[in-house]
Amino acid sequence: MKKLFFALAFALLFCQPVAAKTNYNVCFRSLDADVDGRMSKGEFLVAFSDGDTSVFDLADADRDGLVS
Repeated sequence: MKKLFFALAFALLFCQPVAAKTNYNVCFRSLDADVDGRMSKGEFLVAFSDGDTSVFDLADADRDGLVS
């Protein structure tokens, strides 16, 4: 029961929405199509074709074109 609680709490922590018009309330893992632990701008645009790429750019703190 304790493990289930922590797993649920962990999942909810990483599924918080970003303040924007597009609903970014999705888990990072579901955006990481190639399951390499990083989300590329291409993967972002597939998930949010009408998304604001400035949201991705803000998350890409080291400007390497990936969010990890």
